[in-house]
Amino acid sequence: MHLRLILAPLVTVLCLLWTGGQGACGAVLWNEAVDGDLPGEFSSPQVVVATFGELTVSGTIGRNGNSGATDGSDADYLAIMLPEGLEIVSVSVEGYSATEGNSGGGSFLGYRAASSFAGQGFSDIDGWVIFSDDFPDLLPALEQPFLGEGDHAFWIQETNPSIVEYSLSFQVVPEPSLGLLAGFAFLLILGRRKRR
Repeated sequence: MHLRLILAPLVTVLCLLWTGGQGACGAVLWNEAVDGDLPGEFSSPQVVVATFGELTVSGTIGRNGNSGATDGSDADYLAIMLPEGLEIVSVSVEGYSATEGNSGGGSFLGYRAASSFAGQGFSDIDGWVIFSDDFPDLLPALEQPFLGEGDHAFWIQETNPSIVEYSLSFQVVPEPSLGLLAGFAFLLILGRRKRR
């Protein structure tokens, strides 16, 4: 009787730790060095579909001969489609360096809960942040606790006359399952009732 009271919560916790640890696997969503330049057109971002794990997007922005930014330099536009059952719980800066010029205080990242942007003004975005190499998670600065299923557009642009290489990491995990949470609650209630 006591063994079951100990094993049930222990097995549940181990299962939760195992599923949470699965995010360690990773994949490249987009790498401009391999996949080509991300579009510079705000109304038609590059669409990618997210999968479970740590996903990276790497590119170059600034005065590199491409276009799309409001000042005529290169901007990158990306739309991430999150399938049902997944959510993005963090967006972190994995790499950030100015390869030419001085990036000043950082680069611009705009966010919109849609598949594209209607324009390049502040009224066309849901959140924005100036980021550099010292950002562990950009979602709080974008005023988003997490990003759920659906389309999520990102606008990445250098704010100074320089060229910047960046790499962003998107941590994608399964949404908490209602059945799993209900099962865990049931085990807790059952454990308390048995003790009495």
